[in-house]
Amino acid sequence: MCGGAHGVPRFRLPTQGTDGGVDPSAFRPSSEQFGRTTGTVVRCLRCGHGSLAQLPSRDTVAAAYEAAADPVSIREEPGQMETARRALQLVEQALTPGRMVDVGCWTGSFVAAAAERGWSAEGIEPSTWALARGRERGLDVRRGSLAEHGLPARAFRLVVLCDVLEHLEEPAAALDAVGELLEPGGGVFLTVPDAGSVMARLLGRRWWSVLPMHLQYFTRTSVAQLLDAHGFQVRSVRTHAKTFSLRYYLERLEGYSTTAAGAAVRAAERAGWAERLVTPNLRDRLAVFATRGGRLARGGQAV
Repeated sequence: MCGGAHGVPRFRLPTQGTDGGVDPSAFRPSSEQFGRTTGTVVRCLRCGHGSLAQLPSRDTVAAAYEAAADPVSIREEPGQMETARRALQLVEQALTPGRMVDVGCWTGSFVAAAAERGWSAEGIEPSTWALARGRERGLDVRRGSLAEHGLPARAFRLVVLCDVLEHLEEPAAALDAVGELLEPGGGVFLTVPDAGSVMARLLGRRWWSVLPMHLQYFTRTSVAQLLDAHGFQVRSVRTHAKTFSLRYYLERLEGYSTTAAGAAVRAAERAGWAERLVTPNLRDRLAVFATRGGRLARGGQAV
């Protein structure tokens, strides 16, 4: 991200690799395959950014995303909507609602939340399963990516990249594509796991954001440097807490112990708490809002 020339191995390729290093079953939001990577991760000594030393086949990765499915996501849509509403409250301190596109929109919760708040909201997504769910919700979603999207240039006040950049082979090219989509004074809202956080450093390879589908491991420094290098002005960097049911968070313990996860879920069910929405802030995720092309866009015009 910073152009540094020196790095050290952080996570080496595990022995249980699959074809091309890619495990298609792991390419879903609720994956519990913590600690597995598709290749050796190298950490930059200048900015702390981590990335795969050797990237998997583009075709293999693309096929995995197209086939990705996760019925748990449907159950957790109320929490996803609440997470999106909080993000939009932050964005709307700077931008008035206009046209918005969510890149990698999954089942469309951010699109739905934005439409509620007066945005002209649409989304693009590679997963066939997730697109079908988004269309069932009556949302304007279509197949696409930042490499192949068919979207009009300079037409969007806001581009959203929630949990997207860490999956990409070339995050820099993605931000250039975002810049082409934005109207003057428009903004990008993005979220990424924070590989420089205390939690990430304490857990090491067992951190829950070390996953087979992640090609990049951002830090506060590396994401800020990337945005700055591609013409964006960072307006806000905050920790990012996601809202899910308590059941969901307890189920994620399967990444460490199936027995412990099952016992925790059963205890929550007995107490009547399993479906309660919770928002724990573990301070190991980043929410970043940045603008490009001059002063902030309001009311349909750059000001």
